[in-house]
Amino acid sequence: MKKYIYLVDDDDNIRMLIEYLLGDLGFEVSGYGTAAGFQQGIEKALPDLVILDIILPDGNGLEMCRELKSNQATAHIPVLLMSANLDNKMIAKAALADGFFSKPFDINDFAEKVQQKIAAA
Repeated sequence: MKKYIYLVDDDDNIRMLIEYLLGDLGFEVSGYGTAAGFQQGIEKALPDLVILDIILPDGNGLEMCRELKSNQATAHIPVLLMSANLDNKMIAKAALADGFFSKPFDINDFAEKVQQKIAAA
């Protein structure tokens, strides 16, 4: 059974790269460039994993993570946060994130961590 990942990143190039990488690993990936698009997607179906950029044009990945973790229907979904700002790593823990990636990241390391989180979920 395929695992579903929701990816939220406003950088089209990064989003397409991650979608391709994870799709090649056998995951079904839905990519969103905005927080609003993600909200519409998650209202229709729950994913097995969420990957959120922290800084979005219409939202904040930290707040989105907190909301997911505080909602009984979505609290079980692992959330990985990404940011080019290393200071956000500590903030990500406070948001109850299940992991953090600093941009730019090593593709192989990224893929391995995503696979581990999905397997543990």
